[in-house]
Amino acid sequence: MHEDPVSKLSDAGAAAGTTPLAGGGEQNVLRNGNFRRLYVASVTSAAGASVAVVSVAWLVYAETGSALAITYVGLASIVPGLVLGLLAGALADRYNRRRVMVVSDVSRAAIMAGLAVTLYFAGFQLLTVLGVVVVVNAFSALFLPASSALLPRVIDRTGLEAANGLLQGSTQAAQMIGSAAGGAVIAAVGVVPGLAVNSLTYLVSAACVLSIAASFGQPTASIPGTAGRPTVVQDIREGLAYMRDHLAVLEVTLGFLPGNLFWSMITSFTVVYSAAYFAASAGAYGYLVAALGGGFALGAFLAIRLRPRSHAGLVMCLCVVIQGVAALGLSFSHVYAASFALILLLGAGAGLINATYASTMQAIVPNRILGRVLSVDLVGSFAGIPAGLIVGGLLATDYGVGVSYAVAGLGLLANGVAMLALRDLRRLGYSAGGPPAQPGTGGSTPQLG
Repeated sequence: MHEDPVSKLSDAGAAAGTTPLAGGGEQNVLRNGNFRRLYVASVTSAAGASVAVVSVAWLVYAETGSALAITYVGLASIVPGLVLGLLAGALADRYNRRRVMVVSDVSRAAIMAGLAVTLYFAGFQLLTVLGVVVVVNAFSALFLPASSALLPRVIDRTGLEAANGLLQGSTQAAQMIGSAAGGAVIAAVGVVPGLAVNSLTYLVSAACVLSIAASFGQPTASIPGTAGRPTVVQDIREGLAYMRDHLAVLEVTLGFLPGNLFWSMITSFTVVYSAAYFAASAGAYGYLVAALGGGFALGAFLAIRLRPRSHAGLVMCLCVVIQGVAALGLSFSHVYAASFALILLLGAGAGLINATYASTMQAIVPNRILGRVLSVDLVGSFAGIPAGLIVGGLLATDYGVGVSYAVAGLGLLANGVAMLALRDLRRLGYSAGGPPAQPGTGGSTPQLG
């Protein structure tokens, strides 16, 4: 039998002089010092990254005037995660997760600082910007599964919804502030200071992660009875096998594949939408991006209040349907306040989905394999995004961004309805008082209610 990860980590934390489960309950997660450090790292870097995202998108569109150039930026952002996703998950489960996160943060800081210096002295070159976006997101692909798999090592099962809701809600609130600030910074002094700020926030994140108790970063033990250390390829195969053997988890991945395609047709072209519908300034564009992040934060915080753990699959499916309605509304809206509210609603659905999904996967998947499962899901769910970026860019160029948004809205509605028809996905959930996830196909099967 696989050891209970909670009790095992309690022993490890005691040896390191930490209290991993302090504040692990529903309302007191910030009392957990290790979670608090992870929280500060995430919020700080999210604020800086959002300034950089707005800066890069505005810079590229201002210099090129092309919706397809925004497509290239989107592809540069997502392709590294697709290419490296399976490997990143295996590395997160194989090596010290804390160390993987610190290396990723320091590397991203150096790269963003280099871009700021290059723009200041050499000016804009699209290929240079795209290259930087690719490399930064490659390190982000390494960081994300390690961070997600680290969280249930420092927070127990009953606190997962509170921890994920607070973490994701706060990071999105930070992104909302950062996006609005980014628009203001661009208008006042240009894009270079925004990139420099992002570089500094990655260094702050690295320092916070480095201060987390070292024992929590260590990979968990292999399945008892296996001889020797498996290869990276064997690790990846084990993650794929887990998805194959757990239908509800697989349906989450496949269910969100078309949803992310349509989502990318909306969110990646906010700058085009803002310019086409409202002839807006950089500041007004930043506020729309901020509305998306603010809505995400509201949805993530709502997960704390709703505690949808026992109906996680149903809640996620209904959120996709609501997002479809919001996207259709955006395609017809020519009132800035209405568009702001609809983007807020779109983000709220994403926030509730993401917080619910993260808590559910962390609760039902054995921590030993969690990084790989999350990476398989990332690759599967995000596989449709490049196609969405291309289709959205072509539609926006040839027919206008309103048509692109309408197609995306109808697609999300159809996707939500199709997901509701999947019985295992619809009934996916877990009980806070249930047994810990076990390896194999039995003990870690999601509790369906």
